[in-house]
Amino acid sequence: MAAGTQDTVLVATRAGTVRGVARPGSLAFRGIPYAAAPVGELRFAAPAPHPGWDGVRDAMENGPTPSLGPVGDAYSIPEPVVSGSEVLNLNVFTPDTAARLPVYVWVHGGSYVGGSPGGPWFDGATFNASGVVVVTITYRLGFEGYGDVPGAPSNRALRDMIAALEWVQENIGDFGGDPGRVTLGGQSAGAGAVLALLAAPRATGLFHRAVSHSAPLPDIDVATAQRVGRDLASACGVEHTLDGWRGVPRTDVVAAERATGSADLFAALANLYRMLSGEEPVTTFGPVLDGDLLPEDSQDLLQGNPGIPLMLGATSHEFNRVTAPIERYLARGVGAAVLMGLGVPPALARAYPRAFPDWNPAELLGQAVTDRVFRIPAVKVSTARAASPASHTWLWDFRWRSPVSGRAVHCVDLPFAWGRLNAERVQRIAGASPPETLQREVHSAIARFVNGGHPGWQPFGPEQPTARVWDTPAWTGRDPFRFERIALEVLSGS
Repeated sequence: MAAGTQDTVLVATRAGTVRGVARPGSLAFRGIPYAAAPVGELRFAAPAPHPGWDGVRDAMENGPTPSLGPVGDAYSIPEPVVSGSEVLNLNVFTPDTAARLPVYVWVHGGSYVGGSPGGPWFDGATFNASGVVVVTITYRLGFEGYGDVPGAPSNRALRDMIAALEWVQENIGDFGGDPGRVTLGGQSAGAGAVLALLAAPRATGLFHRAVSHSAPLPDIDVATAQRVGRDLASACGVEHTLDGWRGVPRTDVVAAERATGSADLFAALANLYRMLSGEEPVTTFGPVLDGDLLPEDSQDLLQGNPGIPLMLGATSHEFNRVTAPIERYLARGVGAAVLMGLGVPPALARAYPRAFPDWNPAELLGQAVTDRVFRIPAVKVSTARAASPASHTWLWDFRWRSPVSGRAVHCVDLPFAWGRLNAERVQRIAGASPPETLQREVHSAIARFVNGGHPGWQPFGPEQPTARVWDTPAWTGRDPFRFERIALEVLSGS
């Protein structure tokens, strides 16, 4: 039961009462802990229940973040960093605490090592206007969230997300949400986590629909996670045990994570080879196919829970610019040779210059990375799910080219999906006047889906690989991912 003044509002949760901010058409509650602070004996442990509090707790500002912040200011999404130990918290945005509305739980991206949910791009006001309660969550990142630590549970970040979803089941009714109509959504690393949780039996019943923007497929096996854990322990000069890691400050862990990367040409080429050849996981940290929380078999992860409707897609040129630093080293006319040298099968390598005749070798490489990491996985998941008659999967391709980059790059779809074209830093990625008509189309399709309806186009099927193309104008095609479907066939046979 909510009460309060014109400017603030109170809601009683199971752990205690919180005070949020009343805004026109939306109430905002920020920094509500869903689990205890993962410090001391709880560090590297599974999330534990929060002990609660007496009186009223202010929930008017973002809570502490696992992220220590980006390494520079060039990143598009504004992601506030807040210090503190209670890093497992969430924000709730609701239009009416007395309602019974569908709920959209959001998992932010950040390559599994960064990001935060409290910035203006993920303010839930526009979804509130569409009749949706929004919950945005934090979760442990990098090695603390996913790294292998002997004696500690695996996939701690995913366990955090499950704890947040359990909090939603127990509390969201007091914020005007319906615990029986929860959609789990995410982008990039967050979308990869969504795909992982679709395949996690422990998450069954905690959400009923899923949305996945630009998801890399979870692909880290136990042996790889163990090797990375040992290597990081050596880099930190710490004994690779639970007690050893508990004594390492979070700042030192993050510094060691960042030191594993390098900006030189050879490191860049090695990273590209890892992405394109498929011989190594795409990311150093991420969901581990541990045979415990997640299945060991990647095919089981692909199909996930086919009974949960899924909306997924990618932008057309996600990581095309990732190869810009090596452009001057590549000669024109050698695109196919470069791709083959970096592990792309010859038949597919020769197809890229024909499909993209105006692009230089560096951007052909970037497109190959985009396809391998994001677009082919979207087709792979859609195809695997289509094998089940119980499955309903809707695929999209965000093709609108920003005037800033001339491409539909990673993250450019987010302000359209969230209805936040006027938010801070959107101009950096989408230009000064991104099309509002496209925003309304993308946002309304997701809002309809979260509300339990149909997003507005035919589901993907084995004989009818339909997808929605978000552009100006938007359209629905029988096979917009044809190149990626053929590429998948080539990769499957290589």
